[in-house]
Amino acid sequence: MVYYIVFIFSGILSFVAELKYKKIICIILAIILSLFAGSRIGIDRDYYMYLKNFRYVEPTFSVFLEKNHLEWCMFFIPDFFRQFYNSNMDVAKACFVFFATLGVSLKIRAIAKYSEYIFLSVILYFGNLFLMHEMTTIRAGIAAGFFLLSIKNIEQKEHLQFFIKLLLCFFFHSSSILYILPWMCYTFRVPIKYYYYVIIISIVLVVFNINLITILLLDKIFPKVEYYIKAMEWMKEGKVNVLNFKMLFAMIIVAIFSMFYSTLKERFIYFDLLFKIHIISICLFLILSVSGAQVFSTRAFEMYSVVQILLYPMIVHIFPDKMKIIGWALIVVFSCIQTFYLIDVADIFKAYDSWL
Repeated sequence: MVYYIVFIFSGILSFVAELKYKKIICIILAIILSLFAGSRIGIDRDYYMYLKNFRYVEPTFSVFLEKNHLEWCMFFIPDFFRQFYNSNMDVAKACFVFFATLGVSLKIRAIAKYSEYIFLSVILYFGNLFLMHEMTTIRAGIAAGFFLLSIKNIEQKEHLQFFIKLLLCFFFHSSSILYILPWMCYTFRVPIKYYYYVIIISIVLVVFNINLITILLLDKIFPKVEYYIKAMEWMKEGKVNVLNFKMLFAMIIVAIFSMFYSTLKERFIYFDLLFKIHIISICLFLILSVSGAQVFSTRAFEMYSVVQILLYPMIVHIFPDKMKIIGWALIVVFSCIQTFYLIDVADIFKAYDSWL
């Protein structure tokens, strides 16, 4: 019930932000969501893994590198708070709050900066990303936040600023290597038709269950590829459902937006880039799902799906003025279903508990 209260309250606040007090409300919203995620106790599957790493940080960075294969943030941030707290548990609490605050703030900042529909973007964020990023895969959540803020840098070819943000992404999550792909595709101005070709090929691969990695002999040319895929598979909890609700909705968005591509490209500065990143995320998910890398396919999709909180609300503009409410309704319904699924169906979260 607590999750739904926060969801509804966030929606109400963001709706008011559509009318006035945008900056103040965004700050209040960021504080509320940061404390909600940062003060949680043992409600998600990754909590105790992070708790252990935050509490028992290695004495020096060199020892950390020898004993761990984690990102540098898992040493430097706990080590920083260790200078201020004597209790390991207090260090862990500070780390959780810091990670949550950074992850939430980056995304709320991006919404306030880029989105014309604060309300739709916020409810999408809560139902689509907040629960997974800021309350489960917290390192990936921060990396995704920095990437979302780099959209302007990619669009305007501000390469130095983009790579600075990319380095920050790497500091928190090694999977950020994925963010180079949209930068390359957009920098070299790959036409939209080729994105359509690739997504059609990806669907064909899924329909006929074709393993592209094996066909291209990538597992033979690069033995580490095969090893990595097997390692990822050992970690999986179950087979990925390729045609899940979230993916079906993502593909419907592609179909709809492709029909209004020129109109939306003219209307929104960042539409072209966001739409292409969205297509890339679907293609990677489909291709990797049938290539023995189901877990990594989900991770890749989640890393890119942060753009959905800016892209999906643009659907409002495909409708005439008197029918724009349909676009609003679609996003609201999707967000509600996604929130319900994560909380009551997927069995990812336990009843909410906090040390506050």
